Amino acid sequence: MRPDHRAARAGRIVTRRLVLDRLERGPARALAEGDCSGVVPARGWPTDATAIVAHRAATDAEALTWLIQREGAVIGECGLKHAPDADGVVEIGYGLGAPWRSQGYGTEAIRGLLSRLEESPAYRGVTAEVHEGNLPSRRLLERLGFAVDDLTPPYVWYARALR
Repeated sequence: MRPDHRAARAGRIVTRRLVLDRLERGPARALAEGDCSGVVPARGWPTDATAIVAHRAATDAEALTWLIQREGAVIGECGLKHAPDADGVVEIGYGLGAPWRSQGYGTEAIRGLLSRLEESPAYRGVTAEVHEGNLPSRRLLERLGFAVDDLTPPYVWYARALR
């Protein structure tokens, strides 16, 4: 039996500079179709990956996505690609519009997401897949205590225990 992950479903995560709001199915469908009318997009967002992430959020009830907002405008997204497995491990994904990278926003958003996951016993570990050439993303994960778990070029898998 897979652990229940309802605790992470709570809507809003607030950090020092950011607000992360859960992307519900209806708005996710609109975003997947390129309709940003339900949000305030910041410069550089949506990205090429946004439609893919939104489609997953619209069609997979186990995938949880949050829109990352700075001063009311969406700068990126982050979330869980699936429910935790039998060991309580879940994979995360994240992305920011280019103008918002390398300013600590990604680290802050993922730190907030990890804090939310740590509130629930359903989550015991987190993984993330990163292209081996994406050094900023790799450094972000390492700053947050992730370690290389597997290297299968062109990807690096990172893992981290919670608690």
